[in-house]
Amino acid sequence: MESKTAARQSPRLVQVSGESAATCAFMGLFAVLLALVTSQHEMYVDEAQAWLIARNSGNLQELVRHLRYEGHPALWYLLTYLPAHLSANLEWMQALNYVLSLAMAWLVLSERRIPLAMRVMSVFSVPVLFYMGVVARSYMLAAVLLVGAARCLLAVRPRHWPAMVLLALAVNAHVFAIPVAAGIFVWFYWLAPEPSLQIAAGRLRECRFWISAAILGAALLACYCTVRSAPDMHVPQYDRAGLGTAGYLVLGIGRVWNYFLPFPLGVLSVPHRELIAPWEHPSLLAAALTIALWLLAVSVLAARRSRWFVLSVPVMWMAGVWATVHIPGPFHSSFLFVAYVIALLANMPREGERPWLPSRYARPLLFLLLAMQIPISVHYSVEECLFPFSGAKATAEWLKNSGLLSRPLVIEPDTAAPAIIAFTGVQSAYFPACRCRGSFVVFRRGREEYRQVTVGELRDLRQQSAASPVVVSHQQLPGESLKQLGIQLLYTSPHGMFWPFEDLFVYGESSSSLGRSGGWQ
Repeated sequence: MESKTAARQSPRLVQVSGESAATCAFMGLFAVLLALVTSQHEMYVDEAQAWLIARNSGNLQELVRHLRYEGHPALWYLLTYLPAHLSANLEWMQALNYVLSLAMAWLVLSERRIPLAMRVMSVFSVPVLFYMGVVARSYMLAAVLLVGAARCLLAVRPRHWPAMVLLALAVNAHVFAIPVAAGIFVWFYWLAPEPSLQIAAGRLRECRFWISAAILGAALLACYCTVRSAPDMHVPQYDRAGLGTAGYLVLGIGRVWNYFLPFPLGVLSVPHRELIAPWEHPSLLAAALTIALWLLAVSVLAARRSRWFVLSVPVMWMAGVWATVHIPGPFHSSFLFVAYVIALLANMPREGERPWLPSRYARPLLFLLLAMQIPISVHYSVEECLFPFSGAKATAEWLKNSGLLSRPLVIEPDTAAPAIIAFTGVQSAYFPACRCRGSFVVFRRGREEYRQVTVGELRDLRQQSAASPVVVSHQQLPGESLKQLGIQLLYTSPHGMFWPFEDLFVYGESSSSLGRSGGWQ
């Protein structure tokens, strides 16, 4: 009897002829495509910012102090700390993220409990291939840890303690990994193998449960110590006064829909120029579409545990969004897709369990939901190969070739600085936004992002270094401003960037200014 019960509860592996060869082929294809797109990707402010924070932190205490202005846990910065101190080459961070991406692809493609086609569509989706794979930030690290923990708990012979360690690390990889980690702990350990009060009560009597809870509690405490904001931290992009709680919920939920459909639905965006850019304020219809899509995604899952996991994680994730960024971006939303992939791993129905929809509709709809990710992934990958993201890398190369890096560097706005500094390898630049020198953006109160450098600041920089400053700006300054500042246009980054407002302009001391004794008098 016990052997029959164990057999009934064990996961059923999907056996396909030639599956091992196909898995290796898709793994190789993923590695090649990811390498191709990554080689064309120009790392921008958030990627370079993390690298520079690791590079310019002399010790771990200083690193944690810098992170109090970032809102990110420390694990990704700790991983990049050693490479950033050994080399000025920013591509080491890309290499690290590439290895993690291959690990993620293997964790999904090698899982035979779901059909091969679903695994392939999951791996080549836009969240996995592009948002987390191409863009080298902490998202892929968190995803690998979460999927690894889920696989440990869902194995035929669960590996409990490795799973707890992976969850603890995931909590310290990204704040938005916390809701997914909590869902994994609750639905795949506390309420495993099926949701019931009897099982939950039984777990509470186990010493292992309380040790596991203590491990995760300690991980949350460590996370809090690094993401706890400094008293003077201020990020204006997240300041949406006047929306209220209901407004934030509509805003946050409604922003998710366009990351799960392969075509634009701009008619669903309602302009509210006094609060936020028009394309960032979706209507109630957009929020309703998001909820409908997720209910559809839930309805095609057969296992109750998977459905509850997919229902609960987005609610906790939305609570995290409301408390932090307010406006979720595609990278933030990628954790919802990771949660859905984990739900597919656990979608092994027990006796009597079935999808909410009839089986003849559930499977095709599930394939459709996953297939919708592929066109978006192709679109972004092609765009990445055809257009550089910004003018930062081209400008950095020009500055190095022109021999101007020995002069004081002024960068406005400061959000353009991390990529330029990382690609040039200089230690710091002057930021008019904070009237200070730095190598990365510090989101302090009083920072004026678009403040323009003054004649007095240029004069002081020249006196301090005995060399005329070089000004890098997002703006093409009018002739009157150039005359007043005593500078002239030296270089313009190539046009046709992915974002048209990412062009950069380099200015240096004009010939008329050079003719005056001392310059900038």
